Amino acid sequence: MSKQKKYKNSKVVVIAGGVSSEREISLRSGRGCFGALDRLGYNVSLLDLETIDQLTSLTESDEIDVAFLCTHGAFGEDGKLQSVLEWLKIPYTGSRVLPSALCMNKYLTRQILKAGNIPVAKGDLLNHIDRSELKFPVMVKPIEGGSSIGVSKINSQSELKDLILKYAASLNEWLVEEFVKGREITVSLLQVGGELKVLPILELKSKNEFYDLEAKYTKGMTDFILPAPLEDKLKKKIESIALQAFQSAGCSGYARVDMIIPEEKISPIVLEINTLPGMTETSDLPAQAQEANITYDELVEIMLETACL
Repeated sequence: MSKQKKYKNSKVVVIAGGVSSEREISLRSGRGCFGALDRLGYNVSLLDLETIDQLTSLTESDEIDVAFLCTHGAFGEDGKLQSVLEWLKIPYTGSRVLPSALCMNKYLTRQILKAGNIPVAKGDLLNHIDRSELKFPVMVKPIEGGSSIGVSKINSQSELKDLILKYAASLNEWLVEEFVKGREITVSLLQVGGELKVLPILELKSKNEFYDLEAKYTKGMTDFILPAPLEDKLKKKIESIALQAFQSAGCSGYARVDMIIPEEKISPIVLEINTLPGMTETSDLPAQAQEANITYDELVEIMLETACL
């Protein structure tokens, strides 16, 4: 852990809640991070963010020096909140405006990864796909949002037709990708004292058909295999791809790269990049940090140290 505690005497505000569909998850993350910073002796408060006026009021009353972001989804993770904080000249944790916006959009993330020759699943926007040539099953997911909210496995043309009828006004907001059967893994990266570290790789074995919302946030619904049992060559390949993805997207501070290792044993495929990973009691990043002998409280302090404008 970095020895510098540049925010130890600062007014730290943990921002959580927000207005997205991931609001409740965000509040759980926020309460956890607030508790850690409080235990560590920081001058910390927790803000359930619902309006921009709350931020400007904090700035005007000199009640905030640095923002610790636990926001997820629209407005909190997509660059909008980050833009407001930069306008208010408040340092914040997580990636900057552009990578936050890019990584929130799964289609743009795919384009960036493909440009860097980083493997992704075959797919495209729903309104670009030749639906007559689709091989089922496929995964259909909203191009923005997280926690697998709205993600569906579609097994036939008739199921796809029903979905298209349901979302006829917003087909350009949905991504279709081939269903890749394999081992689901996630790789967290963390800036520690100026060095970007790859934390132990986590394999996720969901009790459901895939790692969906229920599996992610319900205790007992997913088995965490940590560290993932991987041959050394494959482990190094996964770590290299995760670093490439992080750097190609312009991420900073910390992020989580979700992948799948296909049964065909071809190169691991990147599914998405999360610039503000969950920090709940069942979240991946804290578990991976623990495996690297970094306690939850230490992790939160390291994350705070990455805050900047």
